[in-house]
Amino acid sequence: MLSSISEPDADTLERVTRALASLPRAASSVPHVYPSAAPAYTAAPMAKRPLLTGDQLRLYVHVPFCKYHCTFCYFAVRVGAGTDTMSRYVHALARELESVREGVPLSQLFVGGGTPTALPPELLDELLAAIFERTPPRARNHTVEASPETISPAHVEVLQRRGIGRVSMGIQSLDGEILGTLHRRQTREGALAACELLVDSGLILNIDLIYGLPGQTQESFLRDLDAIAEREVPSFTAYSLRVTERTPVAKALDGESPFDLGGLMRWRAFVQRSAAERGYTQTRWHTFKRLDTIARNHERLPCFDDDMSGYQLGIGMSARSHVGYTVYRNHEQLPVYLDRIEGDLSPVEQVFPLDEADRMTQAIARTLGDGKTLARAQYQRSFGRPIDEDYGEVLGRLRAGGLLEDDGTTLSLSEVGKLVYDLVTLSFYPQRARDWLAGREARAAFVHFEPTAVSV
Repeated sequence: MLSSISEPDADTLERVTRALASLPRAASSVPHVYPSAAPAYTAAPMAKRPLLTGDQLRLYVHVPFCKYHCTFCYFAVRVGAGTDTMSRYVHALARELESVREGVPLSQLFVGGGTPTALPPELLDELLAAIFERTPPRARNHTVEASPETISPAHVEVLQRRGIGRVSMGIQSLDGEILGTLHRRQTREGALAACELLVDSGLILNIDLIYGLPGQTQESFLRDLDAIAEREVPSFTAYSLRVTERTPVAKALDGESPFDLGGLMRWRAFVQRSAAERGYTQTRWHTFKRLDTIARNHERLPCFDDDMSGYQLGIGMSARSHVGYTVYRNHEQLPVYLDRIEGDLSPVEQVFPLDEADRMTQAIARTLGDGKTLARAQYQRSFGRPIDEDYGEVLGRLRAGGLLEDDGTTLSLSEVGKLVYDLVTLSFYPQRARDWLAGREARAAFVHFEPTAVSV
């Protein structure tokens, strides 16, 4: 059990540190989402994406609007937009969706941001109607993000009527002092009332929490967890604090690392143990569900074939698409995105062609890096050779560090390895990706980190 290593001893820390010593100190995003965690894109203004014509589609829709900008946020957001701008943006999303053949079945939808429920209910309704008219859904396996201060009964009615099955609501913390540091304008009472509204609606509710925030203790995190458990929230995700030069929360840390390696492992073991004591099962590295509730009905579906050929479209400013063996990223500035769409031009600004080394990394990041086992036979079918030929040194180092279990058929992370899953994932990155991350650290004014303390 994870609780057996909640206080990693000196020998364990030394062994783990040695196994992970050569890694970059920070990633641009969660390492299991590659190449976004090391986004060495190539400029390609208005590059054309291939038309998606297959029999399955995973769709991400970026809604950038927010009431305010949280100090931990590094996403492309727009604060203070009026209804006219929001309406123009929704119309642009519908036009961009025309890059999908009409009638392609939609296997899974994720509407993120930003804050999608910052849209007035009627505009959210218009957006969902346009999506489902173009790409009929196969099921209700779809998610819309929300925030406590924007979700309303009118929004809930729209979500229910349009066949959305799940809402992921960012709370991050319920502690008033911590919320002030984050520049969040929600209140504890308002956040818990929003939880009750969504639980009572019958939608699958997932709550986002962050650990490692300035001024946060395990006791304060536990009070938050108790509060959502008491309201029968069926699912929550717990993220460790990420700090880069783009996150103003770094100033509140006074130049200190949010975690050292031991602290990171202790926090994660604490969260897992506390969740289990309240009836939640860890289903991914950061996701915890009550499996006796409707949360068991939702799973994150793949967006690529066994050979890493993708079928995910991302629409909206800064959105990424994985089509075939290329990742496309839209322009991240709202005026440019709108002008291109309205001028019948491609919104793409950057591309990342995936070579074999990139696809190998993706195969590992979306299995081991995402809480699953990696079948040796599947790897060989995808790449034509045993995984040891490509990663023999890495596998040996991770086994020696007690981070990897290998029964000859499948690879999986050990109980210790599960506590540093993100760092283990970075071990499989191509050297050029690790060099890129290291160079970015050298160029940017990163907050100081211990060599192995990557928070993602």
